[in-house]
Amino acid sequence: MKAQAMTQAQTLRYRWAVLCRVLLAVLGGYGLTALACAVLAHGLVAVGAMERAPAVLLATLLSFVLYTVVALWVFHVPRVQRVAAVLAAWALVLAAALLALKGGL
Repeated sequence: MKAQAMTQAQTLRYRWAVLCRVLLAVLGGYGLTALACAVLAHGLVAVGAMERAPAVLLATLLSFVLYTVVALWVFHVPRVQRVAAVLAAWALVLAAALLALKGGL
């Protein structure tokens, strides 16, 4: 959209949408990546695939890729509400998996 063709209300709505996407990408992506990293590290140790330190290192290295993918995906999806819902759903799934791996469930 050209800046001249947008009304003031449309400009404000557009800026809020961009701000929401940035916050979802930065904060939501970080939270999701941290949960996924913890689940992967605990899972690798639980199945006996790795010792603790290499499992944490592998999960941390993979988290850089995951964070990048999540940040790009946040700006790719047309609706901000869908992004928030999907990030929240995955966060709940990963939190439940982490609790199960740590013996909380």
